[in-house]
Amino acid sequence: MKTSKNPCPQTMRLLAAAIIAISLAACGKESDDARSPGTKLDDGIAKMEQQSAALKVDVQRGVDDAALAASAAAQDVRRAANDMREQVGVDLTDAGIVTTVKARLAADSAIGQPSSINVDSTQGRVVLRGTVANAGAVARAREIALGVKGVVGVDSQLTVTN
Repeated sequence: MKTSKNPCPQTMRLLAAAIIAISLAACGKESDDARSPGTKLDDGIAKMEQQSAALKVDVQRGVDDAALAASAAAQDVRRAANDMREQVGVDLTDAGIVTTVKARLAADSAIGQPSSINVDSTQGRVVLRGTVANAGAVARAREIALGVKGVVGVDSQLTVTN
């Protein structure tokens, strides 16, 4: 006995079309609908294409709505990040100011021994404490601190060693 192989795709399409045509013919009333099975099949395909087009519009509308929602969510995240940055920005700015002032003091040979200078910053106001070799070093340390971005004022409590 011969075993049958899978029918080719074209045969399957023809079979499906025939089933649809028979189904459409059976659903309609013979007396009311004098269309041929081919016309009924064409009409059925046209109706499916219309429904497909309508569905495509609905899907696109959903995609557009999702894109708008994603954009709104991204804006909310940006706003929250900005709010967070504003809340902690002062602390981060002060830490950056202290680090920058210390680095510049260490790099300046006119200051002398920068490790003897303590630097603090609160809301951009820098306080310098410690000892330096001479009055010129006091003025130079103040000038360096004022040159750092974000510094709004300098309170120099430096003393000159004898």
